[in-house]
Amino acid sequence: MTTSRGKFTMSNEDVSNNGQEKRVLTFAELTSSLLQMIMSYLVLRDNIRASAVCKAWRKAAESVRVVEKHPWVITFPKHDDLTILFDPLERKRYTLNLPELAGTNVCYSKDGWLLMRRSGLVDMFFFNPYTRELINLPKCELSFQAIAFSSAPTSGTCVVIALRPFTRFVIRISICYLGATEWVTQDFSCSHGFDPYMHSNLVYANDHFYCFSSGGVLVDFDLASRTMSHQVWNEHRCPYMHSDEWFNLPKRIYLAEQKGELFLMYTCSSEIPMVYKLVSSDWEEMSSTLDDVAIFASMYSSETRLGVLGMWNSVYFPKYGLDGKGCVSYSFDEGRYYPRKKLPKPTIWQMQKELCPLRSLWIEPPSKDILDLMK
Repeated sequence: MTTSRGKFTMSNEDVSNNGQEKRVLTFAELTSSLLQMIMSYLVLRDNIRASAVCKAWRKAAESVRVVEKHPWVITFPKHDDLTILFDPLERKRYTLNLPELAGTNVCYSKDGWLLMRRSGLVDMFFFNPYTRELINLPKCELSFQAIAFSSAPTSGTCVVIALRPFTRFVIRISICYLGATEWVTQDFSCSHGFDPYMHSNLVYANDHFYCFSSGGVLVDFDLASRTMSHQVWNEHRCPYMHSDEWFNLPKRIYLAEQKGELFLMYTCSSEIPMVYKLVSSDWEEMSSTLDDVAIFASMYSSETRLGVLGMWNSVYFPKYGLDGKGCVSYSFDEGRYYPRKKLPKPTIWQMQKELCPLRSLWIEPPSKDILDLMK
C-alpha cells in the first residue's frame, strides 16, 4: 500500500490470496473510540493541533483533553488584616478580610486549605480561606524546618508531617493524624548526611513524604510503616553550593510532584532554573521542556499543573511582577524570565525575596460561587 497526499492507493501486496482486494480504512473512517485512544497519547499542545483537522478529530481530542486549573497566589501582608488573592493568568487581584489569621504565620497549602501557626506559639490549625472553616491541631513542640500534610483535613485521611534535621546525620520527624491528641516524634539516622540548612520543602506522593537536600540526598518517609529511608545522588548535588561564582547568591531547592512523579528544581539568583524529573531511580534533566507541565514554586510548598493553556513549560513564583500585574516566571519555550523589564543586579538576598516572598504561596482557586461573592 502506498499513499499520495493522504490518499490510500492499492499495491500488489494489498491483494488477498483469493484475488480480492483488501479494504484499508482511511483516517477519516476511524471509529470514535480509536480516535480517542490515539488522542489520549498526545501531549496537550499536539492534542490542540489535532483538534483543528476536522469536527470528528476535535470531538475526540476534546473528550480526552486534560486541562488542570492553575493555582492562585495568596499573600498575607505583615501589617494588614486583609489577605490578598491573585490570579496569575487573568492578572486579577481580590482581597479577603480574615481576622481569624491575625498574628499567625502560614506554613503550607494543599487542596484549598492552609496550615497556620500562631506566631511564637506551638498552636497550629487548618484554615479554609473560602469557607472560613477552622480545625485545630494538638500543640506542636517540634521546632520544624519543613512541614506538610497529605490531603484536605476533611478527607478523612489527612496526616501532618513536621521535619527537622537534628544533626547532619539525625532527622527528627513528628507525625500527627487528624483527631489525635498529640504528635508522635521519632529520630531517624541518615548515614549519608542531610544538610540542615539547605533542603527542599516536603512533598507528599504515593503515601510517602519526600524531602531533598543540597547534598543530593532524598529522604523518604513511609506513612504505612512509619519508617524513613534515604537515597543519594552525588551527581545531583546542588551545583551552586561549592562555586565561588554563586557562593554569596541566594539559592533554593524545590520539590514537587505530578501524578506521583517527583520534580526537583534548583534556583540561584537570576540563573536559569534547573529542573529534573525522577525516572526509574534517576534524575533526568529537563533542559528545554517540562512536557507541558507548569511548576508553581514557593518557600513552603510547590505544586505542578498539567496542560494549563498559556502557562505550560514555565516556572511561576508567588511574586507579582514589577508592573504589579503579573507573576515573575521563567518560560522554557522562550528561554527567559518574565516580566520583560530587566532586573537590576540583585544584592545577596534581594533576588530570593523577589521570587519567593516570605508570606506568599500558592493555593487552589475559589469556586465560582465563592468568586462571585468576592467581586
